[in-house]
Amino acid sequence: MSATGKSVTIRCKGHPNIRASHAKTFELTRDPSITAAGTCIIGVEAEYDEAALLSLRGAVRITLRCGPFEDTATARINPKFAAGAPLIFRRMPTPEPRTFCVGADKGSHALDRDLIAALQQPGAELEVTVSPDEKAEQDGDGILYLVGTPIGNLDDLSPRALSVLQSVDLILCEDTRTTKSLLSGFGLDDLSLTAYHDHNERDRAPDILRRLRDGARIALVSEAGMPTVSDPGFHLVRAAREEGLAVTTVPGPDAVTTALSLAGLPTDDFRFIGFLPRKPTLRKRRFEELTSATYTTVCFEAPHRIDKALEEATEILPDRPMALCRNLTKFGEKVLTGTAAEILSDITEGEAVNGELVLLIGGAAPADEGEAALPVDGDAVERMLESLVAAGLPTKALGDAYAKAMGIPRRDGFNRVLEMKKAAEE
Repeated sequence: MSATGKSVTIRCKGHPNIRASHAKTFELTRDPSITAAGTCIIGVEAEYDEAALLSLRGAVRITLRCGPFEDTATARINPKFAAGAPLIFRRMPTPEPRTFCVGADKGSHALDRDLIAALQQPGAELEVTVSPDEKAEQDGDGILYLVGTPIGNLDDLSPRALSVLQSVDLILCEDTRTTKSLLSGFGLDDLSLTAYHDHNERDRAPDILRRLRDGARIALVSEAGMPTVSDPGFHLVRAAREEGLAVTTVPGPDAVTTALSLAGLPTDDFRFIGFLPRKPTLRKRRFEELTSATYTTVCFEAPHRIDKALEEATEILPDRPMALCRNLTKFGEKVLTGTAAEILSDITEGEAVNGELVLLIGGAAPADEGEAALPVDGDAVERMLESLVAAGLPTKALGDAYAKAMGIPRRDGFNRVLEMKKAAEE
């Protein structure tokens, strides 16, 4: 890949406090002045076409002129350069935030000293031309951004996210309509968007990887929250990393940590399991897997399935503290807390459950650290259960006690008692 873009000229003014003594960087600033302690700034009141600078890629040659004095430097356009970032030229070769060029062959202290002396004079003007270096052939300057977007409140879109989204060549969207509406609210109506979702992810990935290899800057956004978290992007990120391509993130809101912060449940140990299974049998099995979990569990559920999910949780995890969060950060935000039965009761009594739902399930009480677990004599427990069944004790109470003694789900304990009762009647 050769460098791309057209030559761009940056015009600056000199300043008597220019020292140009920094070994690793030089900088052009839009500020009107610098202090006497400045070591890297070589031009103030910089004027330039930012869109033209953003179009540059790859290796560049930098020509600096002040009157009859001239010097040159070489560098590479930083893949992480975004709208609003300062014009800093760094010698370090790795992509860095808030940097225009990396891999520069000199810092300000190595610039021609006659040029620097001229810039210190009253009325001095500096012209910096950044031109593609057609002789340099280097690959790998593309970058993939994973950009967090609001989960409800548009004001949560960060300034850095806005800067990156208006700086990239292409935005991959889980839903182009949602992203277009979001960006329109910030006056960004002419950005390049394309659909990238669960149904086309594997088919689109090879072309996206090719574009990254060719130097493209691409952003991936989900419909809401962070990409790849129960949203598309995992396969693309893994493939990009396997090829050694640059991948970075612009963190933003996400429903998981937002719900955790509001739920009042322990957050030092938690597990996110995505959406609950749609099929009742698989959903119940998932709840049964949590009977011995001592950590907080976070999951998503659809509004039209939440009643059934809570009914099943009431049966399998009846005593667990839970929280149901809906419409986080936007109008109608609500957090219902209590057991599954209590939350279900709130819903039954008219509590609306529209919008995005996050269900959090508290962990089981851990065993006392000082108590060593004793082996269970299954045969002895069975014999005791058989005698208690014969004595006519309540089925539910026996099932609960049996399940606790054997370390199995309560439903299995209940079914075992029914089996014994049926056998005794035959």
